[in-house]
Amino acid sequence: MVSLLRNPRQLIAVLIAGVSGLIVLLDFVGAGPVVNALAMVLVQWAALITALAVVIGAVSVFSSHLRRLHARAPEAGYSLVLIIGMVIVIVAGIFYPTRTAMGLTLPMTLAAPPIRTVFRLIYEPLAASLLALLAFFALSAMLRALRSGQTEAIVVVSIALLALVIQLPPLTFIPIIGQMVQWLNDYLVAAGARGLLLGSAIGALIAGVRLLIGFDMPYADR
Repeated sequence: MVSLLRNPRQLIAVLIAGVSGLIVLLDFVGAGPVVNALAMVLVQWAALITALAVVIGAVSVFSSHLRRLHARAPEAGYSLVLIIGMVIVIVAGIFYPTRTAMGLTLPMTLAAPPIRTVFRLIYEPLAASLLALLAFFALSAMLRALRSGQTEAIVVVSIALLALVIQLPPLTFIPIIGQMVQWLNDYLVAAGARGLLLGSAIGALIAGVRLLIGFDMPYADR
């Protein structure tokens, strides 16, 4: 705290972030109408600042890659693909009119037909391709782990393969195997998922408290 007192700019930033976070936290637990009104104003300000930051970031990325195209850099082809993708998503999500019962209207949400079509034709194939690559990476990691000859790696890979094999559709119809898979999903898998969620929640809580009391200041220049 001594360093904060020596640097008024950081002290002011910590006070603003801490008080704002405390107001929103108190509103979350139900502290009254006055706190709720203040929290709503703060949330609206945060949404506006976030939107402006996204616009400024998009303009910066667009201009940076446009300069790379103009300079004919070796990576200009990737920049061209990125710019085309940005233009398609922005036009389809904001400026592409669609005909409704009320006439021509601009998209209101990401579920509107233009942007939904873009996601279905571009994003979903890309996501499927990345998942397929992830499967090959997992297979490569498994082979490297087996070649290492370590007992722990062999045990982990064997259990992973066994879990994959017993969940194949022909085997799940066998009563004993189907019940075993169901038991694993209901107890072991659910317990692991809940443990991960609890760990993430505790980590987020600790990170939030450190931000509120000024131990971590990602918003301040150092």
